[in-house]
This record gives sequence, C-alpha cells and structure tokens, in this order.
Amino acid sequence: MITKFPWRRAVAVPAVLTLALGGALLSTTAANAADGMLVITSPAEGSTTTSRDVTVSGTAAPGAVINVFTDSTRSERLARTTTDDTTGAFSAALPTYANSEPVAQSVFVDGLVGSSAFDDPQTRAFNLPAVTPAEAFSVTAPTAGQQLDSRTVTFSGTGNSGSTVNVLDTDGNRLVGTAAVVDGEWSIDYSYSETEVILRSVRVVQVTGASGPGDIPLQFVLPSSADFAITSPVDGSTTQTRNVEFSGTGTPGAQVNLLTDETDVLRPAPATVLDDGSWTATLIYSNTAAAQQTVFAGETVDSGVLGNAQVTFTLSAVVVDPPTDVALDTPVITSPTQGQVVAGDQVTFEGTGTPDSNILLAVVPTDQLDEPEAAQGDDTMAAAAEPVDPADPIVVDAEGNWTVTLALTPDDYTAAAVSFLLDETGAPVLSAAGQPIISGPSADVAFSLVAAVVPAGTPATPIAVPVAAPVASPSGLAYTGSEGTEGGIGIGTAVLLLGTTLMVLAHRRAKRATTDVAGE
Repeated sequence: MITKFPWRRAVAVPAVLTLALGGALLSTTAANAADGMLVITSPAEGSTTTSRDVTVSGTAAPGAVINVFTDSTRSERLARTTTDDTTGAFSAALPTYANSEPVAQSVFVDGLVGSSAFDDPQTRAFNLPAVTPAEAFSVTAPTAGQQLDSRTVTFSGTGNSGSTVNVLDTDGNRLVGTAAVVDGEWSIDYSYSETEVILRSVRVVQVTGASGPGDIPLQFVLPSSADFAITSPVDGSTTQTRNVEFSGTGTPGAQVNLLTDETDVLRPAPATVLDDGSWTATLIYSNTAAAQQTVFAGETVDSGVLGNAQVTFTLSAVVVDPPTDVALDTPVITSPTQGQVVAGDQVTFEGTGTPDSNILLAVVPTDQLDEPEAAQGDDTMAAAAEPVDPADPIVVDAEGNWTVTLALTPDDYTAAAVSFLLDETGAPVLSAAGQPIISGPSADVAFSLVAAVVPAGTPATPIAVPVAAPVASPSGLAYTGSEGTEGGIGIGTAVLLLGTTLMVLAHRRAKRATTDVAGE
C-alpha cells in the first residue's frame, strides 16, 4: 500500500516549527534583556568638546560592560570598559579625532549585565572643536649659533594656539615654567648665571596642540663672564719685544688657553686663573712671524667654556738683542796636542766649546807670528780647499764638541780658536756696542806636520798641495769657520776675528820669548 504525503503538508510542518521556535526565541530574548541603568554624563547632548580627545563617561549597572560604537549598527567599536562594582561609574577614552574628521559626531553606547544586553542603549550627539589653520611650530629667537649680548635669554616662536611650550636643558629638565601659545605665538624668559659656560644647548618642545608635538634642538652662545678679559697687550698696541706676555682677569681656578684662531691652541700650556682672579701667559714669536697678530683666549672649566676674548696687536720690529747673560766658553783644542808631530798632508783638529756656537780656527806657520799686522792685512788668506768646504761653518754640537780637517804643507804651525755667535740669517750677533760677541782665544797649540814616510821600493808620489791651501811664505796662513756673505760671517768679520786671534798668539809668543831670555 502506498502512503501519500502531500507536499503542502511537508511545507506546513517546518512552518509550524519555525513559528513555534520563533516565538520561543522572541520570548527568550525579551526575558534576557536587562536594565542597564545607563546614564551618559559626558559629552552632553549637542555640546562642543574642548578638544578632539573625547572621553565618554557616566554611570550604569555596577559591574556592567560598556561598549562605545560609532553607530547603532555596532560595526565599529571605539572603546570598551567596565563600570565600578559599587558606584557603577565608567569612563571610556575614545581615539583622538583627526583634523580631517567633521565637527558633528555621535556615538552609540551599549552594554551587558552578565550575559544580558542593556535594554536602554543610547546615542549621544556632540560637536568637536573646529580646526584652525595649523601654525608651524618654530623657534624664532634666539637663532641657531647666535652670539647673545645678555645672559637673560628670551625664547620665542610660533605654535598652535592653546598648546604649551617647554624649554629643556640637555638632561631633559625644564629650565622655567611652561609657555602658552596665544594667537599662534609664544615667549618665555630665562636667566643664566655668571658661572655657567657660554656655549648652551637646549630643546624647545611643544607638548600639545592641533598640529601635534614639536621638538627643536637649539644651540647659542652667551656673552662671556664679566670677569674674563685680556688686559695686556692692549688691543691695537705695538709690543716692545717679540716675547709677548698676555695677562688678564678670570674666574679663579679656571684654565686659560691662547689660540691663533678658534681651534688652534698655542703654546705654552694653559694658564690657571689665580685666587685673586688674575692670569698670565707668555708667547715667544720668531723673527719670521707676521707683524700683525690676533690671539683668542678661552676660559674653560671641566664643564666647558666660561668666557672668551680676543686681542689684535703688532709685534715689534725684528731686533737682535744680544742676551746680557750670554757668556761663551773659551774653546779648547784637544787635537793635535802641544808639540805633537803629525805625518801626512792633512790635520784633523778637534776641540770643545759652547754648544751651538761657531768656531773660528786660525792655523799659522809659527815663524810668521812675528808679523801679525802684515798677516792681518793680507787679502790672500783663504780657507783650505780640501777636504773642508770653505763655506761650511764649524758648529759646536749639542755635546759641546767640534772638529774640522785641513790640508796643510809640512811645516811648524801654531793654532788657536775662538767662539762666536751667528743669528738665523747668518749674520754675527752683535753686542750693545755693535761688536761681534766672541769668546776669548783658546790656549795656542804648536805642532809640526811632516811628510809621510814612503816605504822603500814604493814610487814616490808628490804631495798634492791645493791651490788655496796655505804655503810656507810670509803671508801663508789658514782660517776656517766660514767665508763669503752667504751662509757665513763674511770675510770682513772673519779677518777681524782672525786678526784678533793672531795678535793674541803673537803676544803670547813674545811673552814666552821674553821669559826665556830672562831665565838665561
């Protein structure tokens, strides 16, 4: 038997079930709705907020969950919070509204008590403050790197009205109270003490405002401490010497550096400001230094520069002032020794003297010492051409030693030496009386030069006598020390020194001869 089930009955059954279930669901939803006791106190309906940072606050059932949506569709939740378990108070901060958001706004506030939804959700309409054209945040004073004329600094600039500005030191500490931006401008003063270093670095920060925060680093220079100055040499003056003493006033205990510009430190080492506030430092300028000089002075402590100053002056003309305490040691000829017989055609002279002085060595055939005046006036004198270069001075080294080698012909000779000074141009250093500064002559040394012995069977080779070498004649004598006007003392001065030495040698020889006669 076939049982027939009409399609209408098949459709009708689900429909009945749906109606039955729907009624049950509707009954359940109504039964699970809860009284949220929702009261929104802020923002007030239709009010305008003070900023675009909005907080929704009010009261509801204690322990309830509060949700704030953009609208009743609940498609975008802006905030969520829970009411106080006792008072039911709540507060929900919304994301900051961008400047591009319109002024008219609304939110939809709903919640849950346990698992039951509020039966009294609410929509709250309000207005945001209008956005004025944003002012660029800036610092207009002081300018970067500015040298100020006062230690009371006025910081000023532009910003957003209603915002605040702070001036912070390098550690992030606020120097002075907050400045308010009014009509797009702000200004604040701060006074630095006299002991604070002149190079200052700050950060100027805008902490609120429609355009957002701003942070501008700034560096500037305060005026020097009133106590720091260069008092000598006087600006625009001419010094009396090239050893220039600088002096001034400063902060006791600080260090003072002298500089040719803002980076190059001169010598000597930094001077210390004494307890009485004074300081001194000396610079020695060479003869080649430029006449006009500008020197910077910087006063520093561990934390940096306290003050700076500068002076421009003119150096004195180059004058060779012979030191009054210069005394040249009398040179000593240590080789050859008294009475020594030297074989060959060259003699090496060695001795001692004042370090860095020059030596003039006179080597005279002994039999010519009776006529020193004639020898002094003889213009045929010349330095030995070999192996010494006549233009080379004999200089006493740092250890006080000197040496020179001359080519001579066999004969009996007497030698003596004197020391003298040359300046950096090669000219003799003169005394106050205008005479060369020289030492007394050394003890004279008599020696003999004989031809070298030629071994038997060896072909004899004549001794080569250089053209300019001294010969055994009434005018034959040698000097060395320098010759010419370039790089040496000049022939005139050489003859003067040599003549003086010859006179001494002749006088000594005459005195010895008189003593010998008296003793016969």
